[in-house]
Amino acid sequence: MRTCILISLLVLPLAGCPRDRGAEPAPPSAAPAPAAAPPAAAAAAPPAAAVTAADPALGGLRPRTDLPPERRAIIAAGGAEHVVDADEARAAGRTLVDLRDDWTPYIFNDLTAADGRPLPNRYRTIFLGLANDRTDADGQPLARGGAAGRPGAAEPAAAHFLEVYGIPPSLGVLRARFLADAPDATGRDRCSHVDRPSLRPLAAGALEGKRRSATDQSALAAVEARLACEGLLPHAGHRAGAWDEGLRQAVLRFQRKHKIYQGPSAIRGETLAALRRTLVENDHAALVRVLTERAVAAADVLEDGSVDRPGAKGAAPTAPTWRAADGTQLAVRNLVDEVSRATLEQLGLTTPAAALAFFQRHPAADFAWLRAAVRMPPPPEYHSKEMALEVEIDRGDVSYDPPFNARGKRVYPSRTRHPQLTLFTRYRGQQIPLVKWRTTIGGWRTELAANGYEYYRYKGSDVGERVWRHVVAAPVWVAPTSTPLRALVKGKNVNGVWQTVVNYDEVGPGYLSAYGLVAAYNIVPGKGGKPDWDNGVRVHGSSEYRSIFDPAGYSHGCHRLVNHLAVRLFSFVLRHRRMTVDGEQNFGFSRDFLYKDHVYVLRLPTRGYRFALDPPLPVHVLEGNIAGKVQQPIEGLVRIPGTRYPPGDVPSTSDKPEERAGAAAGGDAEEEE
Repeated sequence: MRTCILISLLVLPLAGCPRDRGAEPAPPSAAPAPAAAPPAAAAAAPPAAAVTAADPALGGLRPRTDLPPERRAIIAAGGAEHVVDADEARAAGRTLVDLRDDWTPYIFNDLTAADGRPLPNRYRTIFLGLANDRTDADGQPLARGGAAGRPGAAEPAAAHFLEVYGIPPSLGVLRARFLADAPDATGRDRCSHVDRPSLRPLAAGALEGKRRSATDQSALAAVEARLACEGLLPHAGHRAGAWDEGLRQAVLRFQRKHKIYQGPSAIRGETLAALRRTLVENDHAALVRVLTERAVAAADVLEDGSVDRPGAKGAAPTAPTWRAADGTQLAVRNLVDEVSRATLEQLGLTTPAAALAFFQRHPAADFAWLRAAVRMPPPPEYHSKEMALEVEIDRGDVSYDPPFNARGKRVYPSRTRHPQLTLFTRYRGQQIPLVKWRTTIGGWRTELAANGYEYYRYKGSDVGERVWRHVVAAPVWVAPTSTPLRALVKGKNVNGVWQTVVNYDEVGPGYLSAYGLVAAYNIVPGKGGKPDWDNGVRVHGSSEYRSIFDPAGYSHGCHRLVNHLAVRLFSFVLRHRRMTVDGEQNFGFSRDFLYKDHVYVLRLPTRGYRFALDPPLPVHVLEGNIAGKVQQPIEGLVRIPGTRYPPGDVPSTSDKPEERAGAAAGGDAEEEE
């Protein structure tokens, strides 16, 4: 047997200290290293009006031209940008919205312990490398050059497009995109030749057949032309005029670029709308999304209108109400929309043309210091430093029936009520809903038994009263022995050679891992000196967004959220609860495993960056509606119809907490590149 020990290069960047950031590979010219100070010439403030006294148009603040970069903030007024003192702006009630390329969400910041000790966050370096298109998820430099290896294309060969996974691009990356997509003097961009009227809904089933209408053929040609002009085609495996895997992968990459939570099985809905827009219109939509995350983090809000109740036919949704201290009945506001609009309007970035002009007048180096001083709408009075927060998880419709019919064919139970997670706050005797999002519950999954064969097993979600005692940023998942080994390896181009390496995408830390970017542990707190009971159920971010939005989607028992919402949720919770920062939890885990005559070494130096809530946050998991014939979960393994098994009984099972996360076993085939 040939033995090959492969250790992911992720261990190296994770093991580094913050001072090692200066040794990172140089970024592309459009995305400067976040921590680097701009050169003296490039760091000069943008042109400001020659005003030395307090200016009423600036809310009484004084324009300044003498400030070092770390003291600057910008305000737009009178059709011009002005630089003011950031501290003075904050003292005047303005909120500083961070536009720098070294921004990360709160949970990935370098924080301090209760005694003042610095607690560096190891994943911060990885997050910044991904957001700035400098490194891959293992911390290794990206290959540079045109998209798909085509010189002169708009995007670098390994541009990430990770918004769907919770990592928005930096402003420096968006700047490069805007400048590359800018229309010429005649108002035409490089995609103006695409026949937009021909773009129409396309169903893969019709396109894969031998007969195709002239209308469908014309629409497919327009899709190919649009993807080609964005540098997403040609793609390996695509033949011109064919609806094949190469084209599906190009569509998937387009969807990721524009944060569209669909699959590449058809052209419809948001995908079709994005194909019909101009390049700069799509770039502006991306800027709105990126600035929304920055504004939400700066204003420290969460409410996004998701708790609104659908109105009657043709009527607008209605928001739930709450009673203020003076007795006034008020609606729960959409604060995410409010702070986003305030930021865009006050910076004058409400149109694609204005956004393009913003990036044209700001050199790349400016994004090492840029912050905007924004007058945010006041928060509701129920907001406070310590809020009485609690979570309710409604499991919706639940089916325990085996996932196949009498003929052994796989079936998926229908659901009308989907799992929902709601965050509430209690204020003056009221339970006020803040957000309500789709989540997942467990269902029937495949599991590798001790005899080496796969079986079905029902991996349900616990019901009852739980608490969150810990929140972990960039968590890792210790794969149990029941995990199919094919899920623990992946193919990767290493120094120009395609190799099979340990799949740290699955175990973490990282946006593709089983626990996503952040997780909270649902536990039953111990009583009378007994330890906590942890059944392995987590509320966590997830890259498998189709399992969250698909009516037939299930987890292995955990409650999944799309990554960017999980990051928002836990950042808000941690900033509105009494908590301590524990920092990185050293682990030192190592496991050798044999796969296809090769030995691989999986190493996890840390369990993640931990926060401790005190008191813990209550979580109520509702039973939901039990549908189907079977009224109780089936215990143990169930044979998969059509599979030949060795003689004897079905093997017994274990109940390790880690099994609740489950491996993707290679992931959704339509989401693999």
